[in-house]
Amino acid sequence: MKYNENNKLLTFLTNYRRILSCYLYQSLELLAVKTYFFNRFLTQMRRKYYIKALKIADVKSTDKILFIGSGILPSQCIIIAEETGANVLGIDNSKKAVDLSIKYINKIGLSNKIYIKHGEGEKIPAKDFQVVFIAINVWPINNILKNLAKNLKKNAKILYKSYNDDISQILVNEKLNNVFEVKDKIVNPLTQSHLLIKKQ
Repeated sequence: MKYNENNKLLTFLTNYRRILSCYLYQSLELLAVKTYFFNRFLTQMRRKYYIKALKIADVKSTDKILFIGSGILPSQCIIIAEETGANVLGIDNSKKAVDLSIKYINKIGLSNKIYIKHGEGEKIPAKDFQVVFIAINVWPINNILKNLAKNLKKNAKILYKSYNDDISQILVNEKLNNVFEVKDKIVNPLTQSHLLIKKQ
């Protein structure tokens, strides 16, 4: 019983941290879409990480990419499309974020490569995607991972960011460590990123 309570507490704390970061990132991205300097700063900061992530995930131009938690400023989707030539579907559960994001994508002329939709990561049918990126502020992460375990095809890749490697424990708690294999890791100053491969 105590083990079960500890698992629930860990999942709650992980999702709570992600909710807090969601509000922080929304504020930063809202400022970035309205301020050129801050937009450039935030995008360049993200670019360094995503170039590393694209390398370890070995993303090809022919891959169908899903980005869960694309936000108000979909700079990650932009970087993925620019660096690889792949088409990217970004989803976000905030209608306001989606509307602002679509306007921004149209403004910079990338609507032929990046598609933004309103949706929930725990419900999206993901079977046609070869690579899935999960933003650090996406929640409930446990339900999203369960959905991807159920719907992704074998050998599909997931790249997710986390604090304190907390998602690795959720994979064990939700019995998803039999479905996914951790293939690689990027250590950033405050976060870690893990590459998962779907084994079955």
